Amino acid sequence: MGVKRGRRGVGRSGAVALLALLLLFVWLWTGRSALPQDSPGGWPRVRDTVDRLLTTELVNPGFVVGYSEWHGVPRWVAYRADPPPGHRLQRRPAQFEPDPRTLRCRLGWHCVRHESYRGSGFDRGHMAPNFLIGTRYGPEAQRATFLLSNVAPQRPQLNQGSWQRLEAVEADRFAPNSRVLWVVVGPVFDENPPRFSPEWIAIPRAFFRIFWGEDEEGRRRALAFLMPQDTPPQADLRAYLTTVRAIEQATGIDFFPDLPTQEQERLETAAPDAQAWGLTEEWARAPGRYRAE
Repeated sequence: MGVKRGRRGVGRSGAVALLALLLLFVWLWTGRSALPQDSPGGWPRVRDTVDRLLTTELVNPGFVVGYSEWHGVPRWVAYRADPPPGHRLQRRPAQFEPDPRTLRCRLGWHCVRHESYRGSGFDRGHMAPNFLIGTRYGPEAQRATFLLSNVAPQRPQLNQGSWQRLEAVEADRFAPNSRVLWVVVGPVFDENPPRFSPEWIAIPRAFFRIFWGEDEEGRRRALAFLMPQDTPPQADLRAYLTTVRAIEQATGIDFFPDLPTQEQERLETAAPDAQAWGLTEEWARAPGRYRAE
C-alpha cells in the first residue's frame, strides 16, 4: 500500500517550521480569499497558530474548504444544505482534479493528483457531497466537489457504506425538516498520522459530520457524528452520535466562533437527540443512495 509513518522529529519541527515560513511568505505576497459573510456562527477556526497558517481557505460555488497544506486534505468543509433541490445531477467526471489554488500545487510541492491515490487501498472520499451540492447549487458546484481539495482518504467500507448512507440521510431527511441547515465535515488525525504516495497525503483515523441550524420552528440545534475508518457499512448511524465539543477536542477546531459564548456552550455540549432530528431506527439503518462497488 505504500503507507509510511510520519517521522516525529521531522513531522512537527523542522519541516513544519520551514513550510510555515514559506507559506507565510506566499500568504503575505498574494493575500487570501475573503470568506463569504453568510455563516451565522462564523466559519470553522483552527486553533493552533501553525496549523491555522497551514490552512488555505478556498471558496467554491456552494461550499467552502479549509485545506490543510500539511496534510494534503481538507481540515474542514462547510456548506448550507437546506436549499431545495432545483438542479439535475450531472454525470460524474472521469477523474478527480488537482486544485491549482492550493499552495501545494502553486508551489509545485506535493500537488495532490488523481493518481496520487492509485494503489493506496483508499477511496477518494468526498467531504462536500456530489449529490447534495450538485442538486442544490448546480453543475459548476458539482464539478467543484471533484477537486482534490475536497477529498480525503477513506476506507472503501466507510466511503461506500455508512458515510454515504449518512449523506443520504442529510439530503433526504435532515434538510427537508430544517428551516436552516449548515453542515461542517472533515477528518480527524492522530498527532503523527501515517501517510501514503509521493504527495505525502495524511491518513485520518476518523471523520466527523456536524449538522447545525434551525428546526422548522426556528429553534437553533446541533447534531454531531464521528465515524472511524473501520465503521461497518450497515451500521446503525445512531451509534456514532457524539457532541460537538468532543469533535472540537479531537480536531482542535472551533466550529461556532462567532456565536455568543453561552450559545456555543449549549450547542457544543448538548447530548445528541436523534429523535428530535427524525433519525428513527428506519432512517438510521436505511441503505445509501449508491450501491457499494
